[in-house]
Amino acid sequence: MIGKQKLSNLNNITQLPDQIAEYLAEKIIHMEIKPGERIFEAKIAQELGISRSPVREALYILNKQFLVEFQPRRGVIVSGFSIKFISDLYDVLTALYTRLAQKGLSLATDENLKQITPILKSMEECADKSDFEGYYDGMFEFTSFCMKKVNNPILEQIILNLWPSKRRMEFATLYRRKESLRENLNFFLKGTTAYMDGHLELVEKYISEYIEHEKECAIQLAHEFNQDGIGTK
Repeated sequence: MIGKQKLSNLNNITQLPDQIAEYLAEKIIHMEIKPGERIFEAKIAQELGISRSPVREALYILNKQFLVEFQPRRGVIVSGFSIKFISDLYDVLTALYTRLAQKGLSLATDENLKQITPILKSMEECADKSDFEGYYDGMFEFTSFCMKKVNNPILEQIILNLWPSKRRMEFATLYRRKESLRENLNFFLKGTTAYMDGHLELVEKYISEYIEHEKECAIQLAHEFNQDGIGTK
């Protein structure tokens, strides 16, 4: 997470809104700032010891990442777990991850497998220890590695733009399943094996099944938040 010290020591003022956005995004992703909670520009500016202007710009960045909403007479609100948004998000991710696999299949090498094996090994160790945080970080490290190897900057940027929302959903739902991370890990193991064997149809099948399962978990969470009256239409 971006710390206050790093923000205060930032010399390039043009990067400050991005740094603040990352700082706030991590708080939202880790549920330190909860869905439906209001964010006050003045409070954040005072907390970080900066002016309100870069904070305002940061909030516009978070809005584009679907993490906050601007509401009349209420100001800036952390986005709720909308069932429609969840469905739309995971449907788009299915298409993007499938395309990532299609583009990268011809680039798969034994060297790639050697490079990604330590990531999978670390995820396996975390799963066995129910180390949720370590496993969670490993999942995104795995996907990041795949994106770099495919080397399609446009596809990568589109996926990265959706990652804050995906990470928030994944954090909230996977935490509840931290005692059964092995079940989640099986997707990565099966998918990697099929990928290295050149079985694209199997990779696409595993991606679709995985995303659909994650979507169902997120929708279940949204229903629970709905009971508390937090925007989940």
